[in-house]
Amino acid sequence: MNKRNTTRFVIVHFFDDSSLTYEGIKRAHLEANQPEIGFHFIIDAQGQILMGRHTSKVGAHSHEFDDISIGVCVIGKRSEMEQTQSIALTLLLEKLKTEFPSLENVKYIYQES
Repeated sequence: MNKRNTTRFVIVHFFDDSSLTYEGIKRAHLEANQPEIGFHFIIDAQGQILMGRHTSKVGAHSHEFDDISIGVCVIGKRSEMEQTQSIALTLLLEKLKTEFPSLENVKYIYQES
């Protein structure tokens, strides 16, 4: 698995399927012949931040930006986020901005079930 040389973006994916789980995401990525989860972080419906792929590695979450981004999956609609999820996402983004000073922007992707 390749290491990412440049980190320009954080890509936040919102999945409005509340039945989605960490285990389900892992299973789907493994079935798609990925060696591990393609997202770097997953924020579940309870607001827990779960680790996926290590942040030093190229992700598998957004073909256009995989080589230059960190991928975050949020389970649920952005407009219906629980407060715990919103706080978790804010804290994670602040942490990533500190760890990766080259970050230029956060991009949001909405995927409906």
